[in-house]
Amino acid sequence: MKLTQQQLETHLWGAANILRGKTAGQDYKNYILSLMFYKRLCDQWENEADEAIAELERQQGRGFTETQKAVFRARGEHRYSIPQGSRWGDVLAASTNLGETLTSAMRAVSNANEELRGVFTVDWAQPAPDGSGKPLIANEVVHALIQHFNTHDLSNASVAPDVLGHAYEYLIKQFADDAGAKAGEFFTPPEVVDTLVRILEPRPGDTIYDPTGGSGGMLVHSADFLREGGHHANSAQYFAQEMNWGNAAIGKINSVLHGLEANIAAGASTITDPAFKDGAGQLRKFSLVLANFPFSDEFWWLKPEQQTDDKKKKDKLKKETFGKEGFKDNYGRFGRGTPFKAPPAGYGDYAFILHILASLTNQGRAGIVCPQGVLFRGQAEVEEETGEFDDDGNPFIKRRKADDEHLIRKALLESRLIDAVISLPLNVFYGAGVPACLLILRRQRSPERHDKVLLVYAARHFRELSNQNELRPQDVMRILVHVQAYGDATKVPDLVARHSGRIREQINAREHDEVERLEAEYADATVRLARLDAEVAERRAELATLAAKTVREKAEAALVKLEGQRDKAAAKIAERDEKMNEARRRADDDRRDVDAVGRELGALYGDADELLKHARVVDIAEIKENDFNLNIPRYVDTFEPEPRTEVSDALRDLANAELSLRTAETEMLALLRKAGHPGIQTC
Repeated sequence: MKLTQQQLETHLWGAANILRGKTAGQDYKNYILSLMFYKRLCDQWENEADEAIAELERQQGRGFTETQKAVFRARGEHRYSIPQGSRWGDVLAASTNLGETLTSAMRAVSNANEELRGVFTVDWAQPAPDGSGKPLIANEVVHALIQHFNTHDLSNASVAPDVLGHAYEYLIKQFADDAGAKAGEFFTPPEVVDTLVRILEPRPGDTIYDPTGGSGGMLVHSADFLREGGHHANSAQYFAQEMNWGNAAIGKINSVLHGLEANIAAGASTITDPAFKDGAGQLRKFSLVLANFPFSDEFWWLKPEQQTDDKKKKDKLKKETFGKEGFKDNYGRFGRGTPFKAPPAGYGDYAFILHILASLTNQGRAGIVCPQGVLFRGQAEVEEETGEFDDDGNPFIKRRKADDEHLIRKALLESRLIDAVISLPLNVFYGAGVPACLLILRRQRSPERHDKVLLVYAARHFRELSNQNELRPQDVMRILVHVQAYGDATKVPDLVARHSGRIREQINAREHDEVERLEAEYADATVRLARLDAEVAERRAELATLAAKTVREKAEAALVKLEGQRDKAAAKIAERDEKMNEARRRADDDRRDVDAVGRELGALYGDADELLKHARVVDIAEIKENDFNLNIPRYVDTFEPEPRTEVSDALRDLANAELSLRTAETEMLALLRKAGHPGIQTC
């Protein structure tokens, strides 16, 4: 019997609960994800061997002995090699030094498969920091994890590959929720990734690149989009670079589980040491780039090993690295020979943007998550009074040079590379409280869009969660219709019809998944309640037959205790049912909203004044008049008017307030008189 996605998710998160709090910080995610993947590789190896042996037995019309099976098992062809002595059964058979055993087995698998190099980065035998010589993760905890994972087979025989891939993504999302602010290092909310992917529409033959790969979500969503269009996931090629080894390992596992042949480089900065180069040693070009880089990285120009807490060292390196011309770049991304200035040392945003631009083919396109500061930071060149005067009393004027970020933005706009900008709601990203936007770049743009930029204000619409905000499917639909219509009202009806149908299916699937997930999560409580209900009924029936007082009192006491246990189990089921009802209510609201948003978009594109509050196609000439400032409120009416109040309503509210005030004064005076306050006379 195959595991459902929800059963698998519950099983995997149960493993996380075993390890939580027993490693340093949020590192436990790397342990759980790597252990899950190792178990999957081992189980699939065994499954492939079993299938191959069964096929040989069928072809030869006879069964093999266990000795013969062992020979065929060792010789069989497998997708990945699992060396003898490093299989799951070997780990399961060990009883002591389990951390060393597991680490050794994982490293052996990694060394035996070129594609899996760098996947297993954790050390299960890492010593505790107190110098005691004991392992950080106790032998008992590793044993509990191994036993937990051993309860389910993770091969294709029990878990479909797409189910395992989705469960892995769910697990990453759960770890991101648990990590809070630190999650931004490895996780971009899937709604944001989906928006970027659907704007840029990956195609067969694309080379897709993420320069700050994290957990690989950009690549996986691109592959899902291709599959949705009826194409094979590997009809495109996938590349990523990730500075953090642990995050890169998560991304590699993610790509393998989703069937992607992805090239993911790790351990070096994309800016200082880009991994993908052509035969001439220059940056490799890609047709599609998707990225969510670290916002406003203060030391983007330093290699990872140089980014210490020693400020003096940073200052020294800064002087060595930055000259009059700025950062010395060997790859033609900024500085001499390009129209772009080197980004300032204080903000790394444009360093990543210019790296992405330099990594695009002549027909390439890019979708980048950016802080909104890139839209307006930096001043144009201005003339300023110095505060001094010449002999005739005329003020001295000095010319203030334009800031570097202004010059870069100006060059991007004058080169007609910015196709669209979409502002996002606050607090959509983990740990990033600054306003964010999506920047869409295209090397080649159609003639009708060549001298224009689409600006979309999408910050109004979101779902407010306890710790952050979330783009709902209907909010993504709004953005996609604005971007794909690009101001053309005739396109809107077809776009609304296309996206609303797909999004309804997405909402239905999400509702089903949430309900199934809750059923899996509370499955033990369901079984327990049924058992306790039966036991309570049985005890009550027995109680009716008891005559002796002493025996009856003991039976009644046991029944009360049993009923208390039953009530606790019933409370858990009530909790589950409330969560299910909430999931259904949310889905109903979203389905209604999809229809409402469709009608709203149709009305907006029939009313130019209303459309200006949401999206606008702006001429470059107007942007130039604004000193190449792209701050969206300069062009789109983001003002939120106060709700209209009728005068009669306002007068009624005022009269009620005055009445409440007089009543309160009367009550206060009465209390003061009763207390005999000397300033109050008693009538």
